[in-house]
Amino acid sequence: MDKIEEIYRNIMQETVAFREQRVKLESKVEAVLKEEKDSISVQAYELQRDSFYEVAMIAEEGGFKLGFQYAVQLMAECCGR
Repeated sequence: MDKIEEIYRNIMQETVAFREQRVKLESKVEAVLKEEKDSISVQAYELQRDSFYEVAMIAEEGGFKLGFQYAVQLMAECCGR
């Protein structure tokens, strides 16, 4: 695990902002799947839901890493490095 990933994992587990973001994600996934919930099996629903979460988590972590790297690069440029 690289340092940025370690920071991400620590922040993800410990901050209110990340928990609030997770609640927003869960609400959106539930809203998207709401119409299908009654027309598919519980197992199919859970597989689809889990796929949404997996994609979202990959995107969230990737966005964090890219944003972190960009912020460090920007700070280096601002400090005349």
